Amino acid sequence: MGRKTLKGLVSIDADKNTIRLRWRYQTKRYSLNLFLFTKVNLVKAKEIAVLIEKDLVAGSFDPSLHKYRQQPVKKTCHPRSTTIEYFEEWVTQYKHMDCKRNIDYHATRNMLKRWGPFTASTVVHKLNGETFNERTFNKRLSMLKGFYTWMVKYHQLAFNPFELVEPKKVRTTPKPQRKPFSQEEIEKILQAFKADTYLPKGCRYPHSNYYPFVYFIFKTGVRNAEAIGLRVAHIDLVNSRIKISEVLARSIQGTHASARVRKETKNGKVRYLPLDEDLKAVIEPLLKNKDRDAFVFQSPNGTCVDDRMFQRRVFKPILQALGIENRVLYACRHTFGSRCIESGISPVMTAFLMGNNPETALRNYIHQLSLPASLPLL
Repeated sequence: MGRKTLKGLVSIDADKNTIRLRWRYQTKRYSLNLFLFTKVNLVKAKEIAVLIEKDLVAGSFDPSLHKYRQQPVKKTCHPRSTTIEYFEEWVTQYKHMDCKRNIDYHATRNMLKRWGPFTASTVVHKLNGETFNERTFNKRLSMLKGFYTWMVKYHQLAFNPFELVEPKKVRTTPKPQRKPFSQEEIEKILQAFKADTYLPKGCRYPHSNYYPFVYFIFKTGVRNAEAIGLRVAHIDLVNSRIKISEVLARSIQGTHASARVRKETKNGKVRYLPLDEDLKAVIEPLLKNKDRDAFVFQSPNGTCVDDRMFQRRVFKPILQALGIENRVLYACRHTFGSRCIESGISPVMTAFLMGNNPETALRNYIHQLSLPASLPLL
C-alpha cells in the first residue's frame, strides 16, 4: 500500500494521462485533475501545487478549487518538433498505432515534418496546398481533424482549425485492373494454378502451392490481407463456417512476412462465412499438423503469402500466358461481389459477406459480367 499524503502536502500523479493533484485539509480529501501529462504541463502543475500548499498554511485555501483550476498556456503556434511529438503521442497512446509501421500515420507524420513551422491559423492552408487526390486528401483531413480534436480536449489549443473543413467529393473513376473475371476466365486461371501449366522450367516453387489461396479468394471475396492473415483457429469444420476477424496488413517496411502487422478488419467488424463442401475439400488438407495460430495459406518456405511478390511473379505471368487482360489480385474480390449481385443475392447480404456496407457494395461491385438478352418490355 502507498503512503498517505501528509497533511498540508500536495501529491502529483497521473490519472489516465492527465495530471492529478491530491491532498488533505481539515479531515477532507481533495482531488484536482488538471491537464495532459507532459513535461511542460508538469512544471505548471508543480506551481499550482506550491500555491495550494501556501494557501493551506496561510489559511486562505479556496475549497471551491476555482482559484487553482488554471489552464496551461494555450499556444496556437507550435514549434515543429513539439507538434510532431504531440502527433506521435496521439498515434501511439490513443490510436494504438505505430508511425514507423502504419502507412497512413507514417505519411501524415512526414507531411507535418515537411511543412516546417506552422500555426493553427495556417495549417488548413498547408493541407489545401497539397496535390493529393481526393481520397488521400480525405484520409489526411480525417486524421488531422481527430488529432486536433484531441489537442483541444487536452488544452493544447483553443480551437480545432479543421472542425469546419469538409472532405472533398471523390470522383468515381473506372479501374480496369479491378475488372471482374468472367466464369470462363476463372476456370482457366484455377486450372492453370492447379496443374502447374505455366510453371517455368527449373522453378523450385510450384504454382499449385497457391491454388487453395486463389480458390479461397475467388470463392469468398475476402480482402487480400484477410486471406493472408487467416489462421487455423478461424476455420470451424464442425459448424462449417469461417471467421474473418483480423488481417495481416502491409506496413511501411514492405509486404514480406516480418514487415506485416496483425490488425482488426478494415471496418473493425467480425463476420462469418459459410464453409461449403467444395471449399472445405480445398482447405481441410491445409489444416493438418498445424497449430491453431498457424496461417492457413503459406508460401513454399512456410511464411505468410507475400501478395505483392505473388502478383508480380506468379499471378501476372499466368494471366499473360492465358491471354487474359492484366488484372490485380483484388479483382477476384470484385468478381465475387459482382457474381453475388448478378445471381440474385441482395446488396445487403452481399455487403455482409464482403464486410462492407450496402452502399459500398452497390457502388463498387455491380459490374455486369454479361449483358441481358433484351431490354424490359414497355
